[in-house]
Amino acid sequence: MKQFIYSLIGLLAVSTAVQANDIVNHETTEESKIVATTPETAAVAATEETTAEKTGWEKALEKLPKISGYLQTGYQYNSAGKHSSSFQAKRLRLIADGNVSNNVSFRLQIEAFSGISGTTNGRGQKNLQVMDAFATIKLSDAFKVRAGQYYIPMGYENYDISPATLESVDFSDVCYRMVCRNAIAYDYVDYGRDLGVMLMGDLLPSDKGFNYLSYNFSVTNGSLPNKDDNNKSKDIVAAVTVRPIDKFNVKASFNWGEYDGTIGAVQHKNLDMTRYIFGAWYNDPQGLDLRAEYGHIGSKKDGADIVKEDAFYALAGYHIGAWLPIVRYSMYSDKVNKATLNNYNQLLFGVTYHVNARLKFQANYVHTMYKDEAKLVNNDKSSASKIQVMGLFKF
Repeated sequence: MKQFIYSLIGLLAVSTAVQANDIVNHETTEESKIVATTPETAAVAATEETTAEKTGWEKALEKLPKISGYLQTGYQYNSAGKHSSSFQAKRLRLIADGNVSNNVSFRLQIEAFSGISGTTNGRGQKNLQVMDAFATIKLSDAFKVRAGQYYIPMGYENYDISPATLESVDFSDVCYRMVCRNAIAYDYVDYGRDLGVMLMGDLLPSDKGFNYLSYNFSVTNGSLPNKDDNNKSKDIVAAVTVRPIDKFNVKASFNWGEYDGTIGAVQHKNLDMTRYIFGAWYNDPQGLDLRAEYGHIGSKKDGADIVKEDAFYALAGYHIGAWLPIVRYSMYSDKVNKATLNNYNQLLFGVTYHVNARLKFQANYVHTMYKDEAKLVNNDKSSASKIQVMGLFKF
């Protein structure tokens, strides 16, 4: 990260030097070669020079990437398993957005506290992870091309929402387990990112400032982020969003890919896997917020299920000034691995308080009720509770 910051400082210095050199060159033109001037003329020239310097500085700043980000930190208690109680640095994102030309933009996003299972170092410590590194070419509103490592358009939470805008502290498992779990191995996490190319656009503009239809078509490696593909197969994701009225839309997304999996002690290659998510969302920033999604992920070999999982959540909230109270029901069912904590029904009660546009605090209480087989891995307890108190600070 230090190298990244030092590079930006260097870029700033170079851009400023170039602009200063442009000003010097301008002052040596024929118009500036005046042998004698009156005091009034000199004052005007000094004012014009100051204005020119300010304009040059502003132009230099405009050429630099826009740096932003956020920190999410707080406390979490979880009674599942052996219980846990910890202060957490949940997320620290550093984002750089910039323009290559009038119709070409880029984004770089780095996560400094990547700590989900499978991403920590050998000592279990959280580490750095490149989340996004992509360029977008906008030919028109109806047709844009994105290339690089980007978030795939599966569901609302992975594509249309970020941790900075999410109503709760954590995403649902429709996002965490179905989208952010890479297909090449059961416990690998890819943050819903992949390397590839995506076509996307907004169609049928209305006279109320929104488009009736949006689409995405993505072709990616189907491997882990920051890693080249190890086979010829590619993942395909297609998504369509329909907005019949303002503030309301429905979305359908589908993914097909191949992966390597194990059945018993036998390793199999190029196993088909499909994922699909359907959802609906009504969101009034000054009032009601309603969203629901259903997802399924499945893979078979010789008629036998290797992966067969279903998930659903429904969220309801209401904006009351700076406050957003919410309630969310969730369920998850792993029909192949029934004796895991991924078989449950869950209720979440939460509240978000927006201090201002750059600061919000969130408190969530989550009560999880496990299915019969799942109780065996929860010390024979049928339920667990989680308490989260977090602040999210934007810069």
